[in-house]
Formats: sequence, C-alpha cells, structure tokens
Amino acid sequence: MPASDPVLITETDRRLLFISLYVAVFSTMLGIGIVIPLLPRFAETLGASGFGIGMIFSSFALSRAFAMPFFGRYSDICGRRQFIIIGLLLYAIFSLLYVPAGSVLELSGIRFLQGIASAMVFPIAMAYIGDIAPPGMEGRYLGTFTSSLFLGMGLGPFLGGIVTDIAGMDTAFICMGALTGVALLTCIFFLPGYQGSRKEQSSILHLLIHPGLRIPLLYQMMNAFANGTFMVFLPVIAAHVGNLSAGETGLVISVSVLSTALLQRVCGRLADRFDKYLLIATGCLTVTVALALVPGFEGLWSYLFFALLMGIGGGISVPAMYALVTIAGRDVGQGAAMGTINMVMSMGMIISPVVCGLFMDQTGISSVFYLSAVIVLVVTPVFLSKASFFPSQRR
Repeated sequence: MPASDPVLITETDRRLLFISLYVAVFSTMLGIGIVIPLLPRFAETLGASGFGIGMIFSSFALSRAFAMPFFGRYSDICGRRQFIIIGLLLYAIFSLLYVPAGSVLELSGIRFLQGIASAMVFPIAMAYIGDIAPPGMEGRYLGTFTSSLFLGMGLGPFLGGIVTDIAGMDTAFICMGALTGVALLTCIFFLPGYQGSRKEQSSILHLLIHPGLRIPLLYQMMNAFANGTFMVFLPVIAAHVGNLSAGETGLVISVSVLSTALLQRVCGRLADRFDKYLLIATGCLTVTVALALVPGFEGLWSYLFFALLMGIGGGISVPAMYALVTIAGRDVGQGAAMGTINMVMSMGMIISPVVCGLFMDQTGISSVFYLSAVIVLVVTPVFLSKASFFPSQRR
C-alpha cells in the first residue's frame, strides 16, 4: 500500500476504531485534567519555588519529547494497537505513585515516567485517525477526534477542584489511575489492529524540514508555550491575584478547554474548505489578546472571559494545524508526523514552564503572561504570510 493512501479497512472497523479511541482518549484526558490544575498547589505544599513547579511540568514534556518520535515512527512499521495498550497500562500504574510522593524530585520523576507512557498513546491515537481520514476530510476527522482530548481536559479540572475540595488530593490522583484503566479496557476489547504499511522510517531531520510540516511545527512550539503558560501558571495567578478558589480555578480552565472542544468539529469542517494558514493566524491573534489581559484583572467573571478567548483561539487554529499534519503524514507516515508534531509541542512545554518560572521568580507572575502574549504575536505574521485571503475548496 503506498504511503499516501488511507488505510483500507471496513466501514464497521472504521467506526469501531474511531469510537474506541475517542472513548479511550476522553477517559484518559479526563483523569489527567483532574490532576493538572492541582499539581502547582500540591508542589507548593512540598516547598516548590516557581522554578520547581516549572521543572515538575517540564519533566513530563521532556520524556515525551524524546519518546514520541521513536514510538510514532515504529508504529508506522509495526502497527499501532500494541503501543497504545502498553502505554495505557503503564500510565495507570504510574498514576498511583502520586499518592506516596513527598518531594519535588519524586513528583518530577513520576511525571517523567508518565511522559514516556503517554508518548505511546496520544500521538499514535492521532496517527490511527490520520490513517483512516479520506483526502479532503482531514480537518473534519481530526477536528472531531481531538474534541475527545479537549472535552476530557475541559471537564477534568472542574471535577478535580470539586474532588479535592471534598475528598483531598490523594483521591484525585486515584481517579486519574482509574479513568486510565477504563481507557485501557476499552482498547483491549474494542480497538481493531492492523499491520504497519511502511518498510522504513523517516529520519527526524527529514521530518523537521519537510515542507508540509514546517508551519505546523512552528505553530505547535508557539502554542505549547502559550498554553503551557495558561495551564501551569493560571492557578498561581488566580490564587494570588485573582482571588479564586481551587474549584473556581478548575472552572476557568474547564471553560477554556471546553470552548476549544466544542469548536473542533465545526472548525475542522472550515479547515477542509478554507485556507488553513489564515485560520491558524486568526486563532493566534485571539490567544494573544487573552494572554495580555489576564494580569490586569481579578475575579471569576474576568477570568472566565479570558478562558473563553483562549478556547476560541485554540478551537479555530488546532483543527487546521492537524489537517496539515495529516496531509504531510501520507508522505512521511502518520505515526512519524504525529510523533514529531507532538515532540515539538513537548519541547514548548519544556521551555515554557522553566522560562516562565524563572520570570515569575525574578519579576512576578504578571510578566509570565505578557511574555507569552508577545511570543504569539511575533510569530503570527509567519502564518499570515502563507495565507490566502480568498476561500478555496479543500485546500
């Protein structure tokens, strides 16, 4: 089968594959979302500085960055199902290690191990969907599928805040492991498998300089920096400047991610009809405004408005970006393309918490959001330079 052809499977298996992966990714991301906004506060109870908080989040991204291209490229050759099942099993086991953790170093180690496990799941699940997406419908397929990721991440923080307020952080960590177990069982019993179609791997250098991946790679780096700032440091500024409770902070993050989720399918269809680069640039400008406004306000309603802007920006740009990656993946392999694009996202997540943590320690929490806003604004003209301002069908 040529690399450019979608995988040939029955319509029944196509639906079963899509639904089982959707449920698995939603369940796993719901568990992760429960814990993410709690980690900065948990780390502070262990004596972590801003730099320490950054290191805890960066350790997860560091291991993912190294592992995702490896697993993604091998899944193109060996098949994808076994990687996802092993990754989910390991992730569930590592989730339970949060409960006895008693230091910043231990938290960083657990996050590092979970990063390796997650590298076997999320980019390969996206490669699965890229395999079955028909030409001209990449935005619709990837946009619909990535809504599972954002729905899980959106509902998780709100539930995590409630669980923590009622039963404590240990219960939230156990919930993450249990939900990952649900995802594991779903894939064991329902996820179809098939053999890989490629005979050889694409080199990392070839992937990084591939014409079809250059803009998506730049976007992912920038987007990871911006969202890393919002997800990691919003709980800090919300507590110290915005005067929000843990539950309110969870609600704010949920609004951001859920608004992105609700736009994925609609904007995926737009990405199949209109210029993808223009959609990416539009989303970036919206994110810039949201980040720049955060430090100047306090109170729940202001933060909800900024979260909505962040979500709309991501909802417009993410499906267009993944559509471009899927198109390039037909040339280089979907696993290789998704692994590389998510590797760059992890690199952004490594840089963002560390750099922003240092900025917070030196100049205060507000500077973190201004820095991210400037970075997004500076990069946006690159996307505009590739855009056509007239609609084109299935570009």
